[in-house]
Amino acid sequence: MMSHSPFFSIVIPTYNVEQYITRCLESCINQTFSDIEILIVDDCGSDDSLQIAQGFADKDSRIRIIHNPRNLGLFGARLSGEREAKGEYILPLDSDDYLELNTCELLHRKIISRNLEYTPDIIHFKAHYLGDKNAGFVENCKHKLRYLLPTRFSRAPLQNEQIAYNFFLKSKQFPKFTLWDKCYKASLLKQSALYLKGITRPLTMAEDMLKFFVIASLAKSYTSINNKLYVYCLNHSSITQRADSADRKINDMLFIMENLDRLSTVLSGGNSYMPQISTRMRYNLASLVLLELRFKNSPIIFADSGKSATIQCQQQALILPPLPKNGFFIRTLKRIATALNGAGSTYLASCVFSLMYWNRILTYIRIFGYIVSFGRVRL
Repeated sequence: MMSHSPFFSIVIPTYNVEQYITRCLESCINQTFSDIEILIVDDCGSDDSLQIAQGFADKDSRIRIIHNPRNLGLFGARLSGEREAKGEYILPLDSDDYLELNTCELLHRKIISRNLEYTPDIIHFKAHYLGDKNAGFVENCKHKLRYLLPTRFSRAPLQNEQIAYNFFLKSKQFPKFTLWDKCYKASLLKQSALYLKGITRPLTMAEDMLKFFVIASLAKSYTSINNKLYVYCLNHSSITQRADSADRKINDMLFIMENLDRLSTVLSGGNSYMPQISTRMRYNLASLVLLELRFKNSPIIFADSGKSATIQCQQQALILPPLPKNGFFIRTLKRIATALNGAGSTYLASCVFSLMYWNRILTYIRIFGYIVSFGRVRL
């Protein structure tokens, strides 16, 4: 066991990743900056991940294993690890990903830099995107496209309300709310956990959005490193990659919509952008809910009352936010989607319906790929 408080705590939730955990842990124990602790959060999996991790812990005193009483999902497992972290800064790491060996060294150098007037709450960095040889060509392309499209990476330092504005409102495309490409002051994460402690649902989809929504509203300072320090790997067996998990993902996103609304009210006193951000994120989630219906092979019935929108597909009846007020464009998309629905093309109808809430480049790529391949490419 470590006798002092390390500078970094690397928090690794672990659940059925025996194929990847060795690669992940080797990237941690071989960091060129050694004043770290490595927290492995056992989320009650059924494979040999924990035994492999224990083998590393037996040889390296910087490694601690935390056992969850039951499966909490990625959202809850991260919170478990962060509660136990002793470091001044916390670095989240998914167990099927890994770090460049100089990650902690470069982060430490940036944090103690004399060029900064403050010790930053958030340090943002870039990532490599690695495919999976067990996945198909389409899945690997989708993995890279999802994260290589324009996002908000600010090279300039940010403070206070600028932080949430930069990540959630400034970009017209993918809001950069992912947790794994940032390092955080431990006190900030522990403060944000107070706002999230009532959430016990084992979330599997968009959990980063909910958590970073709180983090960004509380953060006072931000800086960045223009280096690719994190290797984000496609895990073909992950639940977020499986088409058969669509219903679970939809339910998670509806749950997060409700909580964004609640949290924006609580947090708006400290950050005036939070209600506006909440509205935009709820639109983004509504778009993703509609997109998840593209593999249902069943007509989508969409109705908007002005106060809320309802969707019916198969046996599901879902309630979404009212449509954004953008008259002609929204009405045109709705007419096109309805016509596609009537023609029996649920895939295209779902994509076009989703554009009513979020005019996203990746959705146009999905539509284009489907059309030019005569329906064979379904991203």
